Amino acid sequence: MGTASLHKVHISLFFPILILFSCSLAPRPQPDLNQYQFKETRDLVSFVREAAALFSTKGDKAFIEFGKENSRWFSGNQYIFIYDLSGDCIFHPVLKESVGKNLLGIKDINDKPIIQLILSKASNSAKPYGWVHYLWAEPGEIFPSWKSAYIMGVRSPDGKRYAIGSGTYNIRTEMQFVVDVVDSAARLIQSSGKEAYDHLLDDASVFCFYNTYMFVLSAKGQLLVDPAYPTNINRNVLGFKDYSGHLIIRQLLDRLKKKDVVYIPYIWPTSGQANPSKKMIYARKVLSGNDTVIVGSSLSLMEPIWEKF
Repeated sequence: MGTASLHKVHISLFFPILILFSCSLAPRPQPDLNQYQFKETRDLVSFVREAAALFSTKGDKAFIEFGKENSRWFSGNQYIFIYDLSGDCIFHPVLKESVGKNLLGIKDINDKPIIQLILSKASNSAKPYGWVHYLWAEPGEIFPSWKSAYIMGVRSPDGKRYAIGSGTYNIRTEMQFVVDVVDSAARLIQSSGKEAYDHLLDDASVFCFYNTYMFVLSAKGQLLVDPAYPTNINRNVLGFKDYSGHLIIRQLLDRLKKKDVVYIPYIWPTSGQANPSKKMIYARKVLSGNDTVIVGSSLSLMEPIWEKF
């Protein structure tokens, strides 16, 4: 065998190793803090990200640090929890009796499968992080409040995969929360068609949290999924006006003729309030069978952020 042939053999033997080495160095997808408006949201994401980095380095040796009360990692209602991808609780400084038990069947008051949703976020290879919103009672309370947990997928030093996260009660709803669930609803409609519609209104699904609900419109302005009147579908809402007199649905449909995604500001009372306030619709087109429909949701704006849209 000549020198050139030997050179080719060396390259062919080395190339797979090079690919494996390059893949091992490739960074895993990371959450973008700039997509969040509120500091408390960014702080919680950073908290979980730092905990994930510590656990990936130290493994269960990090539990000593995570479990110290009145510390960086455990203070009041802020703490770290960890599950393996089968649903076994690996670490929980508050519910210590749960450690070592499989909690895959845990649900909130609306039958939302909390642990299953946590694991689905952590095990997503394309985006191994995200939010899970559910109703849960604060320690010492009887009635549940909304709790939002930020979850990340992480590997321990031995290579095993886990879900690590932390949650907070009654967090302010971010526009990105609405974007995430609407995009998820669009994917579900695209894959399942009309069969997805009932799921969008199910309180046990990811599509219902706080005062956030999905709607689906036809291209002619008929409501196919109506959170306000779920049994009164197919009513046409092209003539709907907000408090400032703007034809919001007509504006939404007109913009979607040129774009796939739109943000529409409008004025309307927040649920439970008499006075109108600033709100924002996020909506997108999606192909459902042979038809194009529009799926969206809305958000009450705490601050006048709509200029950036």
